[in-house]
Amino acid sequence: MNSSARMAAAINGQPVDRIPNAPFYEAPICRYFSHSFREALLGGPEMASSHLRAIEAYEFDWVMVGMGFIGGIIPEIMGCTITYPENEFPKIEQTVVRSSGDIKALTQLDIGSHKLDQFLSGIRMLKSELSQDVPIACEYISPFTIATRLRGTNEIMADFYQSPELIKQLQEILVPIDIQLGEALMDAGVEYIFYGADMECPLLISPEHYREFVHEPTDKVVKALSKKGAKVLPHMCGPIVATGIVDMLLEMPIAGIMPGNLTQDSVLPLKTLKEKVNNRLAIFDNLNPNGVLLTGSAAEVAKETRRHLENAAGWNGYLFSTAGTSSPDTPKENYDAMNHEVINFAVSTQS
Repeated sequence: MNSSARMAAAINGQPVDRIPNAPFYEAPICRYFSHSFREALLGGPEMASSHLRAIEAYEFDWVMVGMGFIGGIIPEIMGCTITYPENEFPKIEQTVVRSSGDIKALTQLDIGSHKLDQFLSGIRMLKSELSQDVPIACEYISPFTIATRLRGTNEIMADFYQSPELIKQLQEILVPIDIQLGEALMDAGVEYIFYGADMECPLLISPEHYREFVHEPTDKVVKALSKKGAKVLPHMCGPIVATGIVDMLLEMPIAGIMPGNLTQDSVLPLKTLKEKVNNRLAIFDNLNPNGVLLTGSAAEVAKETRRHLENAAGWNGYLFSTAGTSSPDTPKENYDAMNHEVINFAVSTQS
């Protein structure tokens, strides 16, 4: 099996020759394999080169891009003031939606920009080099998460109680823009779109607020991109099973679920999620990127990785991953140890 076939089989609950190796690897490899962390995040030849070197070194089963896209390019397109530090993630220096009057300007938005073109060019370069052998995944955000970037976290949390119509009005404008951005990714060669639900997770908002404000706009975007052929994967931290959020995720045409951390130090027990979804769709593992992978020894990382793999042995629709973004400061020897365990793990009989 090549990586595309392996990923597709696992996503569809079919047998695989080995566990798909699909961690959130972008930030570390931009440090390991590029001359410029900033440029590797933003697209073009530097992004393509760093990911091609990573695929060769680690045998990842997908290319994972998008942190510069969701953190810098999207909010900048929409009017936020963004800085791009050389060795850090993009930073939002100034938001753009301060009142409902600012929302109207978004209706005239042209999503074209030099940075977006550069980012899409990097995806096309990767697609040209990898062809159908390795699929490309891009991180993506829902209308609500975009709204939070445009409005500010503190402001939009207050809006739930003080200006609820502003949240709804803003997302209504953002839905077609979000779809347009997703289609641009697909046209460039992206097959897997995983949306990082960082602002709508149950660590920040209640299930009731999720249902009232977030679910419908997100569902519209997911349906549009799924209809176009994308495999959409929500990534969400927090107790998504206990709060019932997972039931709302399952209402959407998603291809799998990527669970995240419960706290800085703990992750959702994967068995809890597996018992909930059974074999209805694929689930990604969630090795804690803030735990021994970041702060431990290579031996500790190998042990923790084996524990995750053994706990999921025999599951249909299982893919190895981390519980979110790995720090760019993750020691390379730790990533090497994690990767070695995944690549060399013997697949038991699937069930």
